Amino acid sequence: MNILLVDDNSNNRMILKLLLDDYSEENKIKFNIDEAGDGVTAVKKCKDKTYDIIFMDIVLPNIDGIEATKIIRDMQKEVMIIAVSAIDDTIKQREILSSGAEDYISKPINSDIFVSRISNYITLVKARSHVRRNEYYVNLFTKAVYSRNTKFMIHSEDSISEFWEFFLLNITLKYDGLSDIVRTLFSIADAQLRFSIESGIYIEESDEKQYFTIINIKKLPSKVLELILNKNPITSEYRIMDNKISFELKKICSIETSDLDTFNESSQLSKIVEVSSNDNEIKQTIMPLNIQSKELVVFDYMDSDDLIDLEEYAGLLSSLMLIAGTGDITKEEVQEIYTYLEKISSVLNTYSEIYPISKALSLLSNDMSKYIEVFIQNSEALGPMCNAFSNDMSSWIKMSFYTGAPSIEFMNDTIVVNCQTISSMLKINDEPVACDDLDDIFDF
Repeated sequence: MNILLVDDNSNNRMILKLLLDDYSEENKIKFNIDEAGDGVTAVKKCKDKTYDIIFMDIVLPNIDGIEATKIIRDMQKEVMIIAVSAIDDTIKQREILSSGAEDYISKPINSDIFVSRISNYITLVKARSHVRRNEYYVNLFTKAVYSRNTKFMIHSEDSISEFWEFFLLNITLKYDGLSDIVRTLFSIADAQLRFSIESGIYIEESDEKQYFTIINIKKLPSKVLELILNKNPITSEYRIMDNKISFELKKICSIETSDLDTFNESSQLSKIVEVSSNDNEIKQTIMPLNIQSKELVVFDYMDSDDLIDLEEYAGLLSSLMLIAGTGDITKEEVQEIYTYLEKISSVLNTYSEIYPISKALSLLSNDMSKYIEVFIQNSEALGPMCNAFSNDMSSWIKMSFYTGAPSIEFMNDTIVVNCQTISSMLKINDEPVACDDLDDIFDF
């Protein structure tokens, strides 16, 4: 297996090499290791030789790791590029992942984490060797995709949290149905982790669509996958085949973008697909999408005192939700969270236009009051979902009552699904599964 170490610090390269040598000796696998001290040298070596894995520093002389990754990815489609850096900069991390890196390891390197990661990398490299060299697409819909793609290696809760944050918190452009797909993939990846299944999420694009694919689903009990798909509402087409599931998403900008396109009546359709136990059997149902127009309206249906209370409670709730993401939250703070959820629900309860939000907040408050300890134990994993919830609440208040929204109900479904997702994560161990072969599959 050919490996390239790219770092301008020779000591850092030596540490990686020693870790790889130890792994090689212990696991009886041969590594052919090359080194490069800058981005230009790394690119040149990749022109002359094909590599299986590249460990790429971000800060490099001549050409930095981000640009080198882009160039190498164009030359070698199947090489696994792993970013290795001491930079505590989420923007740079996202840039190199978007440029073609598939994972990120922080310096100083933890030897135990590195050994676990290298095992994952080797497993996936071997899996790719079975794919024809000229086949660069992963999804089950089309070969006509751009050369660039984004990949997330699933080896820990942090990795699926990065996936969640990248698509629901950080990117500027969002599409209708994106949150449904991301939540479903999050649930599948989380289940794979619980069953110790190596996996990865691949995102590809064509001119008109995005494709999301998660691999290694055969090892996941079929009843678990069925339960996840039934629990998560999906308003786009998906296909299951060849040990993976792919989702197709039309590039129809949601109301969260600043430049909405107009659509004719024929374009406002989406497919809901149900996959039976036979992987090749797909049922399709056509339903209309709720496409909003460009015209934005500032609504004044809420009493001014209620609006003041709403903003105060939502602001305090947002601060508490941020604390939840740190993994260091107290019982008293959880109690404050569900108290503010109930207060906001009470404010909204008298307004029929937003009753679904009020109901969802009340149900979430009730669930959190019952599962305080579960929330505390899983607060770090729940962090991205709590952040998404806070961002959506803030956007809804700002657009509805200050900057303008396309309709009164425009974020009802989004906030309701956010609440349901957090609740389902709290109650996941309580889900009954009709499967004689699996006892308490969610009792981890």
